[in-house]
This record gives sequence, structure tokens and C-alpha cells, in this order.
Amino acid sequence: MKHRTLGDSGIQVSEIGFGLWTVSTGWWGTFTDEEAVRLMRLAADLGITLFDAADTYGNGRSEDLIAKAFPGSERDRIIVATKVGYDFINHGGERRGQREIPQDFRPEAIRTAVDAALKRLGTDRIDILQLHNIREAQVTDDSLWEVMEDLRAEGKFRHGGIALGPAIGWIGEGAAAIARRKPDVVQHIYNMLEQHPGSELHRVAEAT
Repeated sequence: MKHRTLGDSGIQVSEIGFGLWTVSTGWWGTFTDEEAVRLMRLAADLGITLFDAADTYGNGRSEDLIAKAFPGSERDRIIVATKVGYDFINHGGERRGQREIPQDFRPEAIRTAVDAALKRLGTDRIDILQLHNIREAQVTDDSLWEVMEDLRAEGKFRHGGIALGPAIGWIGEGAAAIARRKPDVVQHIYNMLEQHPGSELHRVAEAT
């Protein structure tokens, strides 16, 4: 497995990461906790160090799985990335596939979400914390970015960024956040069959 340095962070990550969206949601097959943990540990044994979760994946399950797969000192084997911003506590039962549920980016909600994520992960810090599918309102909300800096200063996460999801935040929000907020990390979904709406390949995929 090849590894590279994440920007100027000094963090070494595997070029291939393990995304927990699939194993925690049941949208592409059902995995028991035991099966998911076995896959995760095998991935780590093969050199994968980057494990990507979100609090909304499986309504907290993806983070619970990380804690089960890498308990105690084994947590230091991996780089944990997770995301906050969706109100799955009040709306998690409404989500079906990639349909969105309401978001909550109020500073107090983000602080609560980060503390809850740390508890589920069984760790004292998140290596990479991302705001999940932000819009322009979040790009321009100084109070949101101030609480992120406060949380970083408190040691609750090491590097912050944004995650841009399917069919939203593809260009405008991402470009605006990069220019205005200079995030450490930008995560962007890329799929040959799920291109930017309006692209030729996207239209072909939609028609098939």
C-alpha cells in the first residue's frame, strides 16, 4: 500500500481509504458488526490507514464500528475522518438512500455533534473533521467557522475541512469555501456514473 502526506499536515495516510458508508447503512447489502469489523481489520493489516466515517452513516453506526475494530491503543493504527452537520438525532429515521435529511450547523449543534462523535469513536481526538455537504450559508457563517477553530484549539480534532456530496456542493460551495475558509481537507465524491449534473456522462447514466 502506498502512503502520502496529507497536504502540509504531516499526517501520513494510505492512498486508498476505507469508507464506512457502505458497511454501516445497509444500502448496498447488509453487514453484521462482526463482518464489518473483520473487513476493517483486514484492510488495516493490508496497509490501509484512512477510515472515513460520518455521524449520519447508519445514525452513528460507522463511528461505533471504528471503536469496535480498533479499541484502546489500536486506535493509533489508523487515521480517523468523520463528518458532522446532519440532524440524524431527530430525522435519522427519515433517510432513504441518498435523500437528504435536515441539517443543523448551529455552533451549539456542531459542538454537541463533535462531542457525541468522540464518544462513539472511543477516542480523545478526531484526525480529520469535515462539515458535511455545506451550502453557501455555511460558507459565509463566521460563527460556524469560529466554533470549528475553538474545537480544534481544544484538541478535539487535528485538521478540518469540508465534504461535498452527490449533486450538491459540486462547484459553488466548494470553490467558495476554498477561497474564503482555506480548509485543510476537501473531500469530493467521484464516480464515473455519478458526474456533475449536466455532463454528458451524467445524462447517459440517467438514461440507462
